[in-house]
Amino acid sequence: MLNDTVNKISRLIYILNELDKGAIFLPRIANDLGVTLRTIQRDLHILEDARFPLTNIRKGTYCFVEGFSLGRASVTAREAAMLALTADIAYTLGGPFEHTYKLLHDKIIGQQVQNPFFVKVTQGQAFKDQNLVKILEKAINNRNHVVIEYENSRLSGRTISPLKIAWFDGFWYLLANGKDETILKLRLDKIQAVKPLDTTFNMSLKLEKILDDSASIWFEENREIKVRLTISSEVAKYFEKRVYFPKQKIVKTTKDGSLVIECEVGRYEEIVPTILQWIPHIIVQEPKELIDLITKKVNLFKKEQKRYGSN
Repeated sequence: MLNDTVNKISRLIYILNELDKGAIFLPRIANDLGVTLRTIQRDLHILEDARFPLTNIRKGTYCFVEGFSLGRASVTAREAAMLALTADIAYTLGGPFEHTYKLLHDKIIGQQVQNPFFVKVTQGQAFKDQNLVKILEKAINNRNHVVIEYENSRLSGRTISPLKIAWFDGFWYLLANGKDETILKLRLDKIQAVKPLDTTFNMSLKLEKILDDSASIWFEENREIKVRLTISSEVAKYFEKRVYFPKQKIVKTTKDGSLVIECEVGRYEEIVPTILQWIPHIIVQEPKELIDLITKKVNLFKKEQKRYGSN
Protein backbone atom coordinates (compact mmCIF):
# COMPACT_ATOMS: atom_id res chain seq x y z
CA MET A 1 0.00 0.00 0.00
CA LEU A 2 2.81 2.40 0.95
CA ASN A 3 4.74 1.55 -2.21
CA ASP A 4 1.63 2.16 -4.31
CA THR A 5 1.21 5.62 -2.75
CA VAL A 6 4.88 6.50 -3.26
CA ASN A 7 4.70 5.38 -6.90
CA LYS A 8 1.55 7.42 -7.42
CA ILE A 9 3.18 10.54 -5.94
CA SER A 10 6.23 10.03 -8.18
CA ARG A 11 4.04 9.72 -11.27
CA LEU A 12 2.00 12.80 -10.36
CA ILE A 13 5.19 14.83 -9.83
CA TYR A 14 6.51 13.70 -13.23
CA ILE A 15 3.20 14.46 -15.00
CA LEU A 16 2.90 17.89 -13.36
CA ASN A 17 6.48 18.77 -14.32
CA GLU A 18 5.77 17.75 -17.92
CA LEU A 19 2.50 19.71 -17.97
CA ASP A 20 4.38 22.77 -16.74
CA LYS A 21 6.62 22.48 -19.82
CA GLY A 22 3.71 22.17 -22.26
CA ALA A 23 1.33 19.62 -23.75
CA ILE A 24 1.69 15.96 -22.81
CA PHE A 25 0.76 12.89 -24.87
CA LEU A 26 -0.55 10.21 -22.50
CA PRO A 27 0.82 7.13 -24.35
CA ARG A 28 4.31 8.70 -24.30
CA ILE A 29 4.06 9.44 -20.57
CA ALA A 30 2.96 5.84 -19.94
CA ASN A 31 5.93 4.58 -21.95
CA ASP A 32 8.34 6.91 -20.10
CA LEU A 33 7.15 5.65 -16.72
CA GLY A 34 6.78 2.01 -17.74
CA VAL A 35 3.11 1.77 -16.76
CA THR A 36 -0.14 1.18 -18.62
CA LEU A 37 -2.03 3.94 -20.39
CA ARG A 38 -4.96 3.27 -18.05
CA THR A 39 -2.73 4.04 -15.04
CA ILE A 40 -1.77 7.43 -16.50
CA GLN A 41 -5.42 8.15 -17.33
CA ARG A 42 -6.32 7.47 -13.68
CA ASP A 43 -3.50 9.78 -12.54
CA LEU A 44 -4.80 12.51 -14.85
CA HIS A 45 -8.30 11.94 -13.44
CA ILE A 46 -6.89 12.63 -9.95
CA LEU A 47 -5.49 15.96 -11.19
CA GLU A 48 -8.79 16.86 -12.84
CA ASP A 49 -10.71 15.98 -9.66
CA ALA A 50 -8.24 18.14 -7.75
CA ARG A 51 -9.37 21.02 -9.99
CA PHE A 52 -6.08 21.60 -11.77
CA PRO A 53 -6.97 23.61 -14.90
CA LEU A 54 -6.39 21.02 -17.63
CA THR A 55 -7.68 21.01 -21.17
CA ASN A 56 -7.89 18.17 -23.70
CA ILE A 57 -6.57 19.74 -26.92
CA ARG A 58 -6.86 16.54 -28.97
CA LYS A 59 -7.23 12.82 -28.39
CA GLY A 60 -4.74 11.68 -25.75
CA THR A 61 -3.10 15.12 -25.45
CA TYR A 62 -3.53 17.45 -22.46
CA CYS A 63 -2.07 20.71 -21.20
CA PHE A 64 -2.69 23.38 -18.58
CA VAL A 65 -5.13 26.08 -19.70
CA GLU A 66 -3.58 29.15 -21.22
CA GLY A 67 -2.19 31.43 -18.54
CA PHE A 68 -1.65 28.78 -15.87
CA SER A 69 1.66 27.40 -14.64
CA LEU A 70 2.90 25.96 -11.37
CA GLY A 71 5.44 28.76 -11.23
CA ARG A 72 2.77 31.45 -11.36
CA ALA A 73 0.86 29.58 -8.66
CA SER A 74 4.06 29.57 -6.57
CA VAL A 75 3.92 25.82 -5.98
CA THR A 76 6.36 23.07 -6.89
CA ALA A 77 5.38 19.89 -8.69
CA ARG A 78 5.88 18.01 -5.43
CA GLU A 79 3.56 20.38 -3.56
CA ALA A 80 0.99 20.16 -6.36
CA ALA A 81 1.14 16.34 -6.28
CA MET A 82 0.45 16.36 -2.54
CA LEU A 83 -2.43 18.76 -3.13
CA ALA A 84 -3.89 16.34 -5.69
CA LEU A 85 -3.65 13.41 -3.26
CA THR A 86 -5.31 15.55 -0.60
CA ALA A 87 -8.20 16.11 -3.02
CA ASP A 88 -8.46 12.38 -3.67
CA ILE A 89 -8.87 11.75 0.06
CA ALA A 90 -11.15 14.75 0.65
CA TYR A 91 -13.59 13.76 -2.10
CA THR A 92 -13.73 10.23 -0.71
CA LEU A 93 -14.63 11.57 2.75
CA GLY A 94 -17.06 14.08 1.24
CA GLY A 95 -19.04 16.75 3.12
CA PRO A 96 -16.96 19.29 5.02
CA PHE A 97 -13.67 17.70 3.91
CA GLU A 98 -14.54 18.28 0.26
CA HIS A 99 -15.60 21.86 1.00
CA THR A 100 -12.38 22.52 2.91
CA TYR A 101 -10.28 21.18 0.05
CA LYS A 102 -12.01 23.48 -2.44
CA LEU A 103 -11.26 26.50 -0.23
CA LEU A 104 -7.63 25.36 0.06
CA HIS A 105 -7.37 24.87 -3.69
CA ASP A 106 -8.71 28.36 -4.42
CA LYS A 107 -6.21 29.90 -2.00
CA ILE A 108 -3.25 28.07 -3.54
CA ILE A 109 -4.18 27.55 -7.19
CA GLY A 110 -7.44 29.15 -8.21
CA GLN A 111 -6.74 32.85 -7.82
CA GLN A 112 -3.95 33.09 -10.37
CA VAL A 113 -5.76 31.56 -13.35
CA GLN A 114 -6.94 34.16 -15.84
CA ASN A 115 -7.51 32.43 -19.14
CA PRO A 116 -7.61 34.71 -22.22
CA PHE A 117 -9.56 32.01 -24.08
CA PHE A 118 -13.22 31.12 -23.67
CA VAL A 119 -14.76 27.79 -24.65
CA LYS A 120 -18.55 27.54 -24.66
CA VAL A 121 -19.63 24.12 -23.41
CA THR A 122 -23.25 23.08 -23.76
CA GLN A 123 -24.98 23.49 -20.44
CA GLY A 124 -27.11 20.58 -19.41
CA GLN A 125 -28.03 17.99 -16.86
CA ALA A 126 -25.66 17.60 -13.92
CA PHE A 127 -25.54 14.17 -12.33
CA LYS A 128 -25.22 14.39 -8.56
CA ASP A 129 -25.17 10.74 -7.43
CA GLN A 130 -21.39 10.38 -7.35
CA ASN A 131 -21.59 7.05 -5.54
CA LEU A 132 -23.52 5.54 -8.43
CA VAL A 133 -20.98 6.95 -10.88
CA LYS A 134 -18.12 5.38 -8.90
CA ILE A 135 -19.88 2.00 -8.98
CA LEU A 136 -20.28 2.28 -12.75
CA GLU A 137 -16.70 3.46 -13.23
CA LYS A 138 -15.37 0.50 -11.25
CA ALA A 139 -17.59 -1.93 -13.18
CA ILE A 140 -16.34 -0.49 -16.49
CA ASN A 141 -12.69 -0.73 -15.41
CA ASN A 142 -13.11 -4.29 -14.15
CA ARG A 143 -15.45 -5.26 -17.00
CA ASN A 144 -18.12 -6.54 -14.64
CA HIS A 145 -21.73 -7.02 -15.67
CA VAL A 146 -24.25 -4.93 -13.74
CA VAL A 147 -27.97 -5.03 -13.10
CA ILE A 148 -29.68 -1.63 -13.28
CA GLU A 149 -32.91 -0.04 -12.24
CA TYR A 150 -33.91 2.37 -14.99
CA GLU A 151 -36.74 4.88 -14.77
CA ASN A 152 -39.97 3.62 -16.41
CA SER A 153 -38.20 1.04 -18.55
CA ARG A 154 -38.22 -2.68 -19.22
CA LEU A 155 -34.44 -2.53 -18.84
CA SER A 156 -34.90 -2.53 -15.07
CA GLY A 157 -33.67 -5.78 -13.59
CA ARG A 158 -31.74 -6.77 -16.70
CA THR A 159 -28.04 -7.56 -16.90
CA ILE A 160 -25.96 -5.26 -19.09
CA SER A 161 -22.27 -4.73 -19.89
CA PRO A 162 -21.26 -1.12 -19.07
CA LEU A 163 -18.80 0.28 -21.63
CA LYS A 164 -18.42 4.05 -21.28
CA ILE A 165 -19.83 7.09 -19.54
CA ALA A 166 -20.23 9.71 -22.27
CA TRP A 167 -21.35 13.34 -22.59
CA PHE A 168 -23.49 14.31 -25.59
CA ASP A 169 -25.35 17.59 -26.12
CA GLY A 170 -25.82 18.49 -22.47
CA PHE A 171 -26.55 15.01 -21.07
CA TRP A 172 -24.51 12.21 -19.50
CA TYR A 173 -25.13 8.72 -20.85
CA LEU A 174 -24.07 5.22 -19.91
CA LEU A 175 -23.14 3.31 -23.05
CA ALA A 176 -23.64 -0.40 -22.55
CA ASN A 177 -24.19 -3.64 -24.38
CA GLY A 178 -27.48 -5.42 -23.91
CA LYS A 179 -28.32 -9.06 -24.47
CA ASP A 180 -28.00 -8.81 -28.26
CA GLU A 181 -24.73 -6.79 -28.09
CA THR A 182 -26.35 -3.64 -29.50
CA ILE A 183 -25.14 -0.43 -27.88
CA LEU A 184 -27.63 0.96 -25.38
CA LYS A 185 -27.61 4.71 -24.63
CA LEU A 186 -28.94 5.17 -21.11
CA ARG A 187 -29.45 8.61 -19.60
CA LEU A 188 -27.38 8.66 -16.42
CA ASP A 189 -29.93 10.74 -14.52
CA LYS A 190 -32.56 8.04 -15.16
CA ILE A 191 -30.50 5.23 -13.65
CA GLN A 192 -31.92 4.72 -10.16
CA ALA A 193 -29.70 1.90 -8.90
CA VAL A 194 -26.77 -0.25 -10.02
CA LYS A 195 -25.80 -3.68 -8.73
CA PRO A 196 -22.39 -4.99 -9.90
CA LEU A 197 -22.07 -8.72 -10.59
CA ASP A 198 -19.08 -11.06 -10.34
CA THR A 199 -19.39 -12.12 -13.97
CA THR A 200 -17.25 -10.34 -16.56
CA PHE A 201 -17.39 -9.52 -20.27
CA ASN A 202 -14.91 -8.80 -23.05
CA MET A 203 -14.56 -5.16 -24.06
CA SER A 204 -14.65 -4.46 -27.79
CA LEU A 205 -12.00 -2.05 -29.02
CA LYS A 206 -14.37 -0.91 -31.80
CA LEU A 207 -16.24 1.41 -29.44
CA GLU A 208 -13.48 4.06 -29.42
CA LYS A 209 -13.57 4.22 -33.22
CA ILE A 210 -17.38 4.37 -33.25
CA LEU A 211 -17.34 7.27 -30.78
CA ASP A 212 -14.64 9.09 -32.74
CA ASP A 213 -16.87 8.93 -35.82
CA SER A 214 -20.07 9.89 -33.99
CA ALA A 215 -21.87 13.21 -34.42
CA SER A 216 -24.47 12.74 -31.69
CA ILE A 217 -25.84 10.19 -29.24
CA TRP A 218 -27.88 8.70 -32.11
CA PHE A 219 -24.83 6.88 -33.51
CA GLU A 220 -24.99 3.22 -34.51
CA GLU A 221 -22.27 0.62 -34.81
CA ASN A 222 -23.23 -0.24 -38.38
CA ARG A 223 -23.18 2.75 -40.72
CA GLU A 224 -24.81 1.38 -43.84
CA ILE A 225 -26.59 4.54 -45.08
CA LYS A 226 -24.51 6.69 -47.43
CA VAL A 227 -25.54 10.35 -47.61
CA ARG A 228 -24.51 12.93 -50.19
CA LEU A 229 -24.92 16.65 -49.48
CA THR A 230 -24.21 19.90 -51.28
CA ILE A 231 -22.79 22.76 -49.20
CA SER A 232 -23.15 26.26 -50.63
CA SER A 233 -20.06 28.39 -51.28
CA GLU A 234 -21.17 30.87 -48.57
CA VAL A 235 -20.46 28.35 -45.80
CA ALA A 236 -18.08 25.93 -47.54
CA LYS A 237 -15.10 27.19 -45.53
CA TYR A 238 -16.62 25.87 -42.32
CA PHE A 239 -17.04 22.37 -43.71
CA GLU A 240 -13.51 22.42 -45.10
CA LYS A 241 -12.10 23.04 -41.63
CA ARG A 242 -14.46 21.09 -39.39
CA VAL A 243 -16.14 17.68 -39.47
CA TYR A 244 -19.88 18.10 -38.93
CA PHE A 245 -21.04 14.66 -40.03
CA PRO A 246 -19.87 11.11 -39.24
CA LYS A 247 -17.15 9.92 -41.63
CA GLN A 248 -17.45 13.20 -43.52
CA LYS A 249 -15.36 13.59 -46.65
CA ILE A 250 -15.29 16.17 -49.44
CA VAL A 251 -15.70 14.44 -52.79
CA LYS A 252 -15.97 17.47 -55.05
CA THR A 253 -15.48 21.23 -55.16
CA THR A 254 -17.54 22.95 -57.85
CA LYS A 255 -16.55 25.98 -59.91
CA ASP A 256 -18.69 28.31 -57.78
CA GLY A 257 -16.97 27.12 -54.59
CA SER A 258 -19.72 24.82 -53.37
CA LEU A 259 -18.80 21.46 -51.86
CA VAL A 260 -20.19 18.01 -52.37
CA ILE A 261 -19.63 15.93 -49.26
CA GLU A 262 -20.45 12.37 -48.30
CA CYS A 263 -20.97 10.78 -44.91
CA GLU A 264 -22.17 7.48 -43.47
CA VAL A 265 -24.83 6.99 -40.80
CA GLY A 266 -26.71 4.22 -39.10
CA ARG A 267 -29.85 6.30 -38.59
CA TYR A 268 -30.96 9.68 -39.87
CA GLU A 269 -31.51 11.15 -36.38
CA GLU A 270 -27.74 11.52 -36.07
CA ILE A 271 -27.52 14.13 -38.83
CA VAL A 272 -30.99 15.64 -39.29
CA PRO A 273 -30.54 18.36 -36.59
CA THR A 274 -27.29 19.51 -38.23
CA ILE A 275 -28.87 19.61 -41.70
CA LEU A 276 -31.79 21.67 -40.40
CA GLN A 277 -29.36 24.00 -38.64
CA TRP A 278 -27.59 24.83 -41.93
CA ILE A 279 -30.68 25.31 -44.13
CA PRO A 280 -30.73 27.01 -46.68
CA HIS A 281 -26.98 26.50 -47.22
CA ILE A 282 -27.20 22.72 -47.35
CA ILE A 283 -29.04 20.51 -49.84
CA VAL A 284 -29.57 16.76 -49.57
CA GLN A 285 -28.74 15.00 -52.85
CA GLU A 286 -29.35 11.44 -51.68
CA PRO A 287 -30.82 9.17 -50.44
CA LYS A 288 -34.39 10.04 -51.37
CA GLU A 289 -35.66 8.84 -48.00
CA LEU A 290 -33.63 11.54 -46.26
CA ILE A 291 -34.76 14.17 -48.80
CA ASP A 292 -38.38 13.29 -48.03
CA LEU A 293 -37.73 13.40 -44.28
CA ILE A 294 -36.13 16.87 -44.39
CA THR A 295 -38.84 18.15 -46.74
CA LYS A 296 -41.54 16.89 -44.38
CA LYS A 297 -39.92 18.65 -41.40
CA VAL A 298 -39.51 21.92 -43.31
CA ASN A 299 -43.12 21.82 -44.50
CA LEU A 300 -44.30 21.10 -40.97
CA PHE A 301 -42.31 24.09 -39.73
CA LYS A 302 -43.86 26.33 -42.40
CA LYS A 303 -47.33 25.09 -41.47
CA GLU A 304 -46.79 25.71 -37.75
CA GLN A 305 -45.14 29.07 -38.44
CA LYS A 306 -48.17 30.15 -40.48
CA ARG A 307 -50.51 28.90 -37.77
CA TYR A 308 -48.85 30.59 -34.80
CA GLY A 309 -47.10 33.43 -36.59
CA SER A 310 -50.39 35.05 -37.51
CA ASN A 311 -51.56 35.21 -33.87
